[in-house]
Amino acid sequence: EKFADEIAVWDDSSTDGTREMLNRHPKVVLRNWEHHTGIDEDLFLAHWQQWYPPTRGKFDWCMIVDPDEFIYSPFITSMLQMELADGVECIRPTGYNMTGNGLPKDDGRQIWEIAPMGVAAPVYSKPVIFQPKIKINWIRGKHALENCNPVMSDSDHFKLLHYRYMGADYTRAKNAKNYARCGLLSGDKGAAWSCSPGYDGADKEHSPQWAEFAKTKAFNVLL
Repeated sequence: EKFADEIAVWDDSSTDGTREMLNRHPKVVLRNWEHHTGIDEDLFLAHWQQWYPPTRGKFDWCMIVDPDEFIYSPFITSMLQMELADGVECIRPTGYNMTGNGLPKDDGRQIWEIAPMGVAAPVYSKPVIFQPKIKINWIRGKHALENCNPVMSDSDHFKLLHYRYMGADYTRAKNAKNYARCGLLSGDKGAAWSCSPGYDGADKEHSPQWAEFAKTKAFNVLL
């Protein structure tokens, strides 16, 4: 909301007050997610391919992020203008998994001001900042590109903060919810392998035990 001209959100019939909050925001365009398929990465990819081309000519940059992902830069508008002037077409921010004891309580600040601690997560250095005029295509989860060749910038000035593994209890509950929501129609749970029951151990990245251990290695990623 500090820099975007428009914030497009797709909501899957949420009942926790999210819709009401979004409807109150003057920059948000709220759309209904009609598919009711739970987590379906192939459907998500097809959706983004249909959605971003109509934004051409309206915006210099698009950012396609999940609800638990935030793009951070202390000078984000000027940095985007600089990348644009340099001919960059797609920016790959530096990825971090943020840590904590559950999601922080809202006190009016941005979430990264309240909870700035995290660990490096190269897999979340996702190429999700791009000029919509280009052709762009991602693999599942938008972790990398395929079948396209934009002018890339791997930038430490932009950071993707992933608020997903916020301690063991939060991660365990989130994993169970995501596993249940994966493959509702097909029965294929493969996309949720790291959320599956029994995926445990501090040495297994993204497990509840790993999320707890990550807190001991965390640092202020904003510095």
